[in-house]
Amino acid sequence: MENLNQEKIFIGVSWPYASGKLHLGHLAGQNIACDIFARYHRQKGNSVLMVSGSDSHGTPIVFKAEELGITPEQLVISSHKEILETFGKLSLLYEKYTSTTTQNHKEVVQNIFLVLKELGYLYPQKSKQYYDEKVKKFLPDRYVRGTCPECGALDAKGDECPVCGKFLKPTDLIDPYSTLSDSKPILKETEHYYLDLKKLEKPIGDWINIQSKHWRKWVREFSKGWIKEGLEPREVTRDMKYGIPVPIKGWEGKVIYVWIEAVVGYLSASIEWAKSIGQESKWEDFWKDSRCKHYYFIAGGNVPFHTIIWPAQLLAYSEKYSNDSLWDKYKLPGESKRESLNLPWDIPANKMLLYKGKKMSKSDNTGMSVDSLLEKYSPDLIRFFFVRNAPENHDREFNEKDFIDCNNNELVANIGNFINRSLSFVNSKFNNKVPQGQLDIDVKDSIENTFKEVGKYIEGCKFVKATEAILKLGNFANKYFNDKAPWISFKENVTDCENTIFNSIQLVNALRILLKPFIPQSIFTLTTLLNIENEYDANIELTDTGEVSKSENNWVFVPLNSGHIINEPKILFAKIEEKEL
Repeated sequence: MENLNQEKIFIGVSWPYASGKLHLGHLAGQNIACDIFARYHRQKGNSVLMVSGSDSHGTPIVFKAEELGITPEQLVISSHKEILETFGKLSLLYEKYTSTTTQNHKEVVQNIFLVLKELGYLYPQKSKQYYDEKVKKFLPDRYVRGTCPECGALDAKGDECPVCGKFLKPTDLIDPYSTLSDSKPILKETEHYYLDLKKLEKPIGDWINIQSKHWRKWVREFSKGWIKEGLEPREVTRDMKYGIPVPIKGWEGKVIYVWIEAVVGYLSASIEWAKSIGQESKWEDFWKDSRCKHYYFIAGGNVPFHTIIWPAQLLAYSEKYSNDSLWDKYKLPGESKRESLNLPWDIPANKMLLYKGKKMSKSDNTGMSVDSLLEKYSPDLIRFFFVRNAPENHDREFNEKDFIDCNNNELVANIGNFINRSLSFVNSKFNNKVPQGQLDIDVKDSIENTFKEVGKYIEGCKFVKATEAILKLGNFANKYFNDKAPWISFKENVTDCENTIFNSIQLVNALRILLKPFIPQSIFTLTTLLNIENEYDANIELTDTGEVSKSENNWVFVPLNSGHIINEPKILFAKIEEKEL
């Protein structure tokens, strides 16, 4: 089924800090939704580039390494490996998952820094910042704690209050103290480069007003609020030794601020991907084709960096392409087209997943690790739960009982129950052979409408509604089976029974195709049970070979013919007893 309407889809996923194991907030915030979105578009035959990596620089890394008594480099290596292992268990599939420690990333970040400097968007300025006299060190944001001026929380960080979510500067804190020595820091003069967001306030504001119409309402209003308050210059360097060095003579001992650096990773990872497939300019297909839509999957706390800071960098940097001198001097790796870089199309950020009333945080050791859940439950259940209960528009509390209810009431009682009843009936009454029949009108309409609805919801990044639509088809299928009562018609009217089971198997196959992006491991098993062979699957090909070679639209219902032999049935989803809590 050749896809004649292929789209280009770029997906950037926020980079988790390489400072330890992933917590459940990473799944609820961005990682499950992005994978479903990418799998759907590959299944539809679209050209997809999904990138991310381990954020391996910045204060959280240094902070955690010092706490453990190891070097930041050692922490990053072990954490990156752990993240990849966890992603593998969950079947998270990227075209490129990398790290900010690569030479390629360093070159791209420094390239952008120097271009913005030459264009006048970066300027040096002296200021007073907190300094710990005991340890003789300037204190990055998170090394300063104190009382939040907004809500009065006693342990607010120098960049954010974990209680009210307010973004802060260290000097905003009441009664600040250094986390390195518990002493009160002093203000000492230092010099840093600043990004002049004031210069970019109007073009960013105009872009948000036009582009944000299809964003989630809270993301749109939050971003407009920043513009309304007025943008202020923001530091882009730090007094640290670990990170991407500032590429200017006399600025040794200073690095580029991690939040300015990390977002550049979306571009540098794309460039790295192009190199890895032996087509160094291929990244431009996704970054310089105006028809390519850019989606950024992030947690709520990262919204301003993706709707304000990153677009500001892209807008400023794109001025390079109309400047002969800068174009010749600062070509990116593989760069051949003198065209502007694409801005975000959508930023489907999720709100926070709370654990015992608190935001999950690696640095504060709050929450539950993904690995602890994987030890008890199947990866597909975890995937389904965190998209079914995603905090798309409001914060949600994680409760393990809700997790078990999702398994027992939806995967087991709805989807699994219908699939098992249908396959078992074919096995016991028709010798594992799909009986004769014709597709009933109501079955055909329900299947076709569900494909349209689920596709529309996924493309609109409304994943909760997409799961509702699939479960609605599951409810229809169960009701159809019960109303038709094939166990009675088998004795009284075998032709009617055959038609019922024929339609039931078509519903099973429809659910199989619809659920492919959501629970891939279970669907691989179901495909085997249905004895479906030689079916092209772009996601499986990417997993096996590292690339997608075809553009086929497989987001379509394909009936199974009468006479098709299926394999022995097997339970897909097992009930979980609450005593396992």
